[in-house]
Amino acid sequence: LRAEMRVCDARQNAGLVSLDDAGRFLADGETWVPEGVCSYPLLEHAGNLRMAEVLDVFAQAEALGRTVVRTNAFFDGGDNRARLRNDDGSMNETGLVGLDRLLDAAREARVKLVLVLANYWTDYGGIDAVLRSVAPGETPARDAFWTGSRAIEAQQRYITALVTRVNTLNGQAYAEDATILAWELMNEARCDDRKPCDSETLVTWAQTMTDSVRAAGAQQLVAWGGAGHAGEHGEDFEAMAASGAVDVLTLHVYPESTQPELLVDLHGANRARVGAAIGSATITDRARVARRFGRPLLVEELGWHPANGDAADHERAWVMAQWMATAQQESVGTLPWMIAEHDREDYDGLLIRPWQDTETAAVLGCGEPPP
Repeated sequence: LRAEMRVCDARQNAGLVSLDDAGRFLADGETWVPEGVCSYPLLEHAGNLRMAEVLDVFAQAEALGRTVVRTNAFFDGGDNRARLRNDDGSMNETGLVGLDRLLDAAREARVKLVLVLANYWTDYGGIDAVLRSVAPGETPARDAFWTGSRAIEAQQRYITALVTRVNTLNGQAYAEDATILAWELMNEARCDDRKPCDSETLVTWAQTMTDSVRAAGAQQLVAWGGAGHAGEHGEDFEAMAASGAVDVLTLHVYPESTQPELLVDLHGANRARVGAAIGSATITDRARVARRFGRPLLVEELGWHPANGDAADHERAWVMAQWMATAQQESVGTLPWMIAEHDREDYDGLLIRPWQDTETAAVLGCGEPPP
């Protein structure tokens, strides 16, 4: 099952990561393929002083040899102490100290973070919460986030507040912190109302936000965070690649969501084979587009719901192995969805428990499964 000759180069002591002229990641002056995991609850844990859960995730990532962790740097509205923005759009210092705590812990654990700055979906507030606080009444409601001046200016202020922050625990300026591999603009951006949206809408927004990250002094890379759609949902992967609006292109691989019609009547091994083939073909296509435009690609989410039963872990491991092999062939990094603290509930059926699902851990990792 394991992808042959997999080599995870953790680069745990690397400084700021950059790109070479061919669009490959550079760490300490050498080309590098980042390998990591997704784990979204870390900010919530850190903001609520649950650091044992954070360290649990970092230990799992290190044991897998996947020491890049993609996680939230957004939490909008509500009354959770970990929130970064209040209901009125102002910054919440208690939550920001939680982010300080998370970055400091990652630095000590020698883990690099991809920090996601906003969420299209409603989890942790998302763009709906931002629009309610800074641009109530905008229409069309959700797509106003991309084109409405109040929403754009609010997101620019938010980016500036984070990038210019100095960590209260260690004195490290966020803009220069090598713990941050990349600032990621948005999780799974969509612009589905065709009236205000065309293939350039999200590209224009991304360029505006990247300019804000740079203007605030960030020395790290800027990643997109899109699912890698080829024209669906207002996201045009090739247009984003061609524009140069971001440093790092992104892809999310969930064949059950993106091409369900190809899987609906399939079961068991046939379903797994088709799902694996869809995912591998998508990775290959987007990697070649990225190379054509001199940009690196991160397959930063990929997941598979196996059939229920005793062979579920084996099925997921087999599908993941095909995707890992394709990614390795294309020299692109992967960040599977997802790992979390040991006692977390599996809310979406995609939680990977490496200490339990040792087959998947063997496929994803470079070392022994975490204890």
